[in-house]
Formats: sequence, C-alpha cells, structure tokens
Amino acid sequence: MIEYIPRFFIILAWVFLGPVTAHGFARLLSPLVIMLTLFALILSVSLKRSFQGRSIILLCVLALMFYQSLQLIVIGVHIELMHPDLVSEGIRHFFSIFFDVNLGLAITGVVAAFAVATYLEFGKSRMPLTRLFPQYQFLEAPPYVRRIVKKLAATAGVQMPHVSLLDSGVPWAFITRSKQGFVLAVSVGLLESLRPAEVEACLAHEISHLKNKDFTLRFFATMAKVGLFARPLSYLIEPAVYRSREHLADNTASKLVGGPTALVSALSKIREAHYEVTIPPTSVGMACLFHSGRCRWFGVFDKQPTLDARIKALRDYTA
Repeated sequence: MIEYIPRFFIILAWVFLGPVTAHGFARLLSPLVIMLTLFALILSVSLKRSFQGRSIILLCVLALMFYQSLQLIVIGVHIELMHPDLVSEGIRHFFSIFFDVNLGLAITGVVAAFAVATYLEFGKSRMPLTRLFPQYQFLEAPPYVRRIVKKLAATAGVQMPHVSLLDSGVPWAFITRSKQGFVLAVSVGLLESLRPAEVEACLAHEISHLKNKDFTLRFFATMAKVGLFARPLSYLIEPAVYRSREHLADNTASKLVGGPTALVSALSKIREAHYEVTIPPTSVGMACLFHSGRCRWFGVFDKQPTLDARIKALRDYTA
C-alpha cells in the first residue's frame, strides 16, 4: 500500500514532523499527526483571549511531534527485527534512508536537550547575579520596593523572591534564577520614570511569572525545540509559547493590581520614550522587555511581544 503514497507528501511530512518508515502504521500515523498538529495550531490561534490555553496547546504540539518521532523509530526497529518480510527489499532500501536520518536526528536531539538542560539547571541557574549580568551593577533595593514585592507575592500566593536594584537608567525589570534563588531586579530608570502604581504593575508582571510557573513551561518548550532541532515547526512554536506566557503575565498582573490601567500606562510611557532593551544572552530567566520588535515577517521568531501587541491585548482582555 505504501507504494501509492506520493513521495512529495513523504518528504513534506519528514520536513515538518520527521521521516516515515515503510510500515503501514507509519503511513497512517504521519497524516494523522499532521492533521492533529494543524488542528492544534488553528485552535491555539482561535483562543485569542486565552493565552494560558494557547500556550498549553502549543506545548502539546511539541510533545506530539516528539512522541511521533520516537514512535516512528520504535516501529522501524520492530519491522527490521520482527517482520522484515512485510516490505520488499527495494521499498525497505528507499525508506531506510529516512529511518536512518530520523534515528540520527532523534538521538542527537535527545543528547543535545539533555546537555542543555543539565547546563541550565546546574550551571547558569546556580550562578550569582553578577556573573549572569557582568555588564550591570546590582545594588540593594529600596525598602518600599521590597514592600511592594512582598505584598504582590503574598497576593499571588508565591514565595517572595530576592529583590535587587539594577544600576541602569533604562526602564527595565526582570526576574531570573540565580545562586540566591529567584531574583527580581528593577532598574533605577524604571523607578524614576514611572509613577508608583505603574512601578507596582511592572513588578506584578514579574511576580506573575512565578505564579504562572512560566519558568517550568518555558524550560520544557526550549528543551523540546532543542530535541526537535531538525523540525522547522519547533522554531515557530517555542517563541509563540514565550509570547503567550508574557501576555498571560500581563493579564495576571492586571488582576493582582486591580486592573490593567496602570500597566497600560507604564507600557505606553516607555513606548513613547522609545526605549529599547535587549536581554543579554547570559540570562536564563524572564524579562519585562520594552522593545518595538522586528519587522512583521521576522516577528514570529521573537520571544517577547511588542509593546503595541501587549497594550492591545490588555485592552482587548478587558473589553
């Protein structure tokens, strides 16, 4: 039966989901996975106001792709060892190329994901803040900032992170994992350029990342992308998960401070000032980044939504 499958369809399935084997089960599995993946992507886009649901669906797509890749390997090994007579020699030779490539990519991806996970969990996340951001100086945060963070953490039901003052004139706040545990850093520029209510809204955004367990979900998304490094679709899904979690943090922050007005005002002020911040590649955590974004076509690779997108989503959420 597999002889009747167009070769271009097999190659297309390999590009997006992984090579197929010569077994009939694999022939049925790849179209099924393609349909399920497309359905999940369409469903995630349709959930305009449910950023939580959208990010979970996108993570499920990554899990489905990973599962399909491993299952094809198991099916291929099963055929070769237990039922070599199911396919002809010519067909087996043709599809063995796809199987060998898929096996090699899967093993490479798993090893790479394990190495990256080990490095992030036992390397970067255990570095002191000064090593994660060597170009910045960190000072003791003002008492009133620590009081705000303590109140927000209690309201969100999470443990209060360490609070540091970032010696930078650019309005910026981020939360990350370091040797001290979770650390929330707020810049001098943020405290000086925004009203107290707006500062609280920005800090609430960072606390929301803890409440929403974004570190764990983002970690899984990144590991899935590394493991599926040969699948182009994973390079679009991972940043989409990141953007969804940022929008969700905005919505959660709005609930923590009693509405989106203060956060929208803060984002609008920073947008008008044309500040742009790029988080250093050494960071392993979240960041409340204020940037205008790339051009429309390359925006799908951005892990941070633009200010305009965040403001619009906040207004639509409360509309």
